[in-house]
Amino acid sequence: MRVDIPRAFSTPKILFAAAASLALIASVVAPAVAQTTAQSSGWQGGPGAILDNTYQGFIDQPSNGATVPGSGSFVVGGWFVDTTAQGWAGADAMQVWFGTMDGGGKMLAQGIAGQYRPDVGKALGNPFYAYSGFSASVSGGSVPSGAQTLYVYMHTGGKGWWFKTVSVNGGGGGVNPTPPPSGGGAPVVTITAPTENQNVRASGSSTFTIAGTAKDPTTGAAGIDSVDVWINGERNSGSGTDLGQATLNGDGTWSLSFSPTKFPSTHTNIYVYAHSKTTGQTTEVLRGFNIQG
Repeated sequence: MRVDIPRAFSTPKILFAAAASLALIASVVAPAVAQTTAQSSGWQGGPGAILDNTYQGFIDQPSNGATVPGSGSFVVGGWFVDTTAQGWAGADAMQVWFGTMDGGGKMLAQGIAGQYRPDVGKALGNPFYAYSGFSASVSGGSVPSGAQTLYVYMHTGGKGWWFKTVSVNGGGGGVNPTPPPSGGGAPVVTITAPTENQNVRASGSSTFTIAGTAKDPTTGAAGIDSVDVWINGERNSGSGTDLGQATLNGDGTWSLSFSPTKFPSTHTNIYVYAHSKTTGQTTEVLRGFNIQG
């Protein structure tokens, strides 16, 4: 159940102090960014936006001014909190756009809201804000070469869309990327199990099978030579755990079994990396689900 609470402060003096405190907390949670390439300060109203701007949050990935790949995929992620929400962090959907949603822009990816961010919950002193994370996998080829702006939109229950922007360099910092060896695109990958927000039981020696599909757009299933699965963090992030290489079944499907009992009973994310031997490109996709003891 989602319930909004009324404004908690009644006087301008107290409201100013609260806002300053939240800004200080946000600065601790968010990484430092260069002033010359700073992402937009605060969240701005998009389509259907109503009521006061009571939002905190930051785009952690990609960093401002970063060069995003011209092929394969990259993650856009961070955290978002509606400080008036009660019992949850306040967002139920996330999208990444090139250009504005209501100004002729193009949606690049539909992501996931409500992901596990214990650092945010701890910093803001609210356990519900530990589920304030968001992320989406964006095709590198969808971002034109050169200096570009990505628009990250969050949808709030009953309050419309709100967005923040981040500056990136597309296509290898303004240089057109070298075509892949066989002229194909990045692998097309899906996760069929678990489904989004599925509850996975963890008891005894039980195992759960993660499954999906992976195909090269040119050579099909034969073009995929590996599918790697990580949990609770991206590979090489320092926080994730490698569950191992999935079994490729030859028909474009893949599967990997793991023991949920080895991980905390909480909201969990898995990251799947499929590599094409045809083009040398890798696609990353992610899925959020719940481990329940």
